[in-house]
Amino acid sequence: EHDFRYENIYIINRYNGVSRIEKNGRILYRARIHINGDFIIGTFATEDEAAIAYNKAADLISPLNHVQYANNYIEGISPIEYASIYNRIRISRKILSFIENAR
Repeated sequence: EHDFRYENIYIINRYNGVSRIEKNGRILYRARIHINGDFIIGTFATEDEAAIAYNKAADLISPLNHVQYANNYIEGISPIEYASIYNRIRISRKILSFIENAR
C-alpha cells in the first residue's frame, strides 16, 4: 500500500476525463469534462474512444469558455483512424446545448 516503486504503480486512468465503469457486467468507459461542474460526454466501449470523445468535447468548448483543456494523446492509432473515430463520436445533448447557449 505504501510501496511506490515503479513496478508497484498501477495506472487507474490513462487519459484525462476517462473513467472505467462496470454496467450490466460489461466494462465500459465514461468520458466527462469539467465546465461548470462535470458534464458527461458519453459512455464508450473502448478507452481510446472515450479519450477521443474528451478531445472532441474539449475542442468544441475551449473557444467558448477560454479554458485550455489538456488533450489526450492516444498511442497506437494512426492519424486516419483517429480522424475516423473523432468524426464518428457523438457528444451528449447536454454539452451540445451548453455550446449553443454559450454562443
